Amino acid sequence: MYIVSFLNPMNFKKILSQNLLTGYSVTLVGMIVMFPIFVSDGHDAPYPERGKYRLPSEPVIHGIDVSRHNGEIAWHEVKDHKLVDESLHFVVIKATEGGDLVDPLFSFNWKAAREHGMIRGAYHFFTAFTDPDIQAINYLSTVKHEAGDFVPVLDFENDGRNAAEREHLGQNAHRWLQIIEEQTGKKPVIYTNHHIYNKYIRDRIEGYGIWLADYSVYDPTVYDIRNMIMWQLSDGGRVPGIKENVDLNVFYGSSHKFEKYLFK
Repeated sequence: MYIVSFLNPMNFKKILSQNLLTGYSVTLVGMIVMFPIFVSDGHDAPYPERGKYRLPSEPVIHGIDVSRHNGEIAWHEVKDHKLVDESLHFVVIKATEGGDLVDPLFSFNWKAAREHGMIRGAYHFFTAFTDPDIQAINYLSTVKHEAGDFVPVLDFENDGRNAAEREHLGQNAHRWLQIIEEQTGKKPVIYTNHHIYNKYIRDRIEGYGIWLADYSVYDPTVYDIRNMIMWQLSDGGRVPGIKENVDLNVFYGSSHKFEKYLFK
């Protein structure tokens, strides 16, 4: 009986009209609810890459960071790219992770970035389950800094897997920093997020420049983070020569300040 009445033209028009009205209402309500997202996510962002950010009003220097996840990079295209009429000035390249992992594209990226006139830096991804001395040896045996290179970077963004690892995680990260500084003569920079900073770094590991990764704010200075010198503002950057999305960064300050973080 229902099938017969449904196929009746008059009933069909009535049902269709009701469905369209219901769908329109749901869509309208959804648009009203989602409106703040539409107008705020990326609103006033100076370039089309994904990210909720505005560039700081003070002077900044633009850069990116890369690893094997970005694929093989055409560095001649990267060097010529501009963000808001400013050239990409530096790149920080993943070198090592844990006690024995070396990024398979590190050697290529490290050499090519310098050949194409970019200031290069290298970072080590710190793991909670590996002796910090061994991790330091992994970095030092892989990265050979030259004059003009950015100081070493410790990527300290992951909590331990259990209570035993977390108990000494901050001390172990600090140990890595001390070894690298002793061996290179340069104080490293710490790349981190807000959670790790508050839990392990604030009031515990003092005196190191902080590179904060946070895509949730327009301006990271809303946080009380001492020694913050860099901000990773988006992981959705699009740069010619790099097939995958790339992290966008800014260094806070003038070229004179930036030079203080370079090998002489």
